[in-house]
Amino acid sequence: MSTSAQASLTARLLHAFFVVVAASMISFTLLRFAPGDALSGDTSQRSRGAVARDVLRARSGVHAPLATQYLAFVRQLARGDLGHSLVDGRPVATTLRSALSDTLLLTGSGMTAAIVIGLIVGTAQGWSPGSRWSRVAGEAFTALYAVPEFVLAIGLLAALAYGTAWFPVGGASDPVISLTGTRAERYADVARHLVVPALTLAFGWGAMISKQQRVALLQTTQMDFVRTARAKGVSEGRVFRRHAMLPSLSAVVATVGLMLPVLVGGAVVVEIVFAWPGMGSLMLHAVAQRDTPVVSGAVLLVATGVSLSSIFVEGVVRWIDPRQR
Repeated sequence: MSTSAQASLTARLLHAFFVVVAASMISFTLLRFAPGDALSGDTSQRSRGAVARDVLRARSGVHAPLATQYLAFVRQLARGDLGHSLVDGRPVATTLRSALSDTLLLTGSGMTAAIVIGLIVGTAQGWSPGSRWSRVAGEAFTALYAVPEFVLAIGLLAALAYGTAWFPVGGASDPVISLTGTRAERYADVARHLVVPALTLAFGWGAMISKQQRVALLQTTQMDFVRTARAKGVSEGRVFRRHAMLPSLSAVVATVGLMLPVLVGGAVVVEIVFAWPGMGSLMLHAVAQRDTPVVSGAVLLVATGVSLSSIFVEGVVRWIDPRQR
């Protein structure tokens, strides 16, 4: 790696570090200015007397000055400790690890399927824009792109879960099978629960990716280097593989890069509709319960994922498209 490339990477890593710090400070501050706290908002704490709750507040430090609370959070973080939930007392790291694994399973499956669907449809539309199939696919995917995510989720839920009973209506697994089933039965059960929410993400994201790939490929085919290759008598298949396809992918990579934070942060709407126990629903409930350690840990995790994914995507774009270098 050249000296300039090393300096550029160092600058990006420093920028990512400051983004993570700023995100953690903003979330930490805003949530503490919100009315109420976990000990007054959580129903499990309402059976405690006022004195007992005041003792718990003093132990948790929720009434300490804001700067003192943040410094305590940073000191904990430096020791690799994200603290404990104010609601259930579980370690935040354990809570986030469980939610993150479920989120990565859902969003990773949905994004993989979306990339495959979007690239196939968008490439076919961009390479043969005048065909009948291209027009039909374009109209169908434009409709999918315009449909709100919760409407698509409810439609697929009604068609594939209620209508046919092929798939479960919600959750990530069957509790009975998860406890008593064999490994193969547990994997099959999780896969059945995964199909409908993953398809919801795949259709919505795939429509976005297909539009970007169609436009990028249409623009690439008008570039001078593609016209030169055709003028030299290069076959259409070779022009497509060596000159048109790879440069057009930079737009899709950038689009996927904008979606990568969802891999860590979770798809809130889909997780709520399908009762999927991921990061999105976890953060929503933690904010509602004023569970500040969980929210702070989740924001720190998401901000780190966003910052690192932006560096990764920029590197991939530069690698696949010589014009960006």
